[in-house]
Amino acid sequence: MHGIKESAVEQALERRVKHYLVRLEGNLLEKPSHCRVCSHAGVLRWHGSYVRSLITLARTYALPVKRLLCVFCGHTFALLPEFVLKFHRYAKATILHAVRMLGLRTYEAVAGMFVGQGERCIAILTLHLWRRRFA
Repeated sequence: MHGIKESAVEQALERRVKHYLVRLEGNLLEKPSHCRVCSHAGVLRWHGSYVRSLITLARTYALPVKRLLCVFCGHTFALLPEFVLKFHRYAKATILHAVRMLGLRTYEAVAGMFVGQGERCIAILTLHLWRRRFA
């Protein structure tokens, strides 16, 4: 971690992850009111779960994610928590923090913020893609 801002981002994210896990374990997650594909209401059923990686500046979480099935159209989808972006292994706050840092630092310096086992663990190309998509 490189300072107070990164620490604050990490602490806020850790609180959100813990809150999500408590809600998940207590079966307190709410199903959406309608299917994201066919828009029918009241047709969603829980349909298992899986574990996905969520990478932050400080650590990698093994995050359980519940799946839903629409009994009307047959599509399944994941009920991702608000701090996770679809198709991204990095937390939303982590990505947005990295994009903000790209306005102040070089790509190499920002990539250096993501260090795992002594090695940089994020590609500079990934940072370019994030900046193009989220800046």
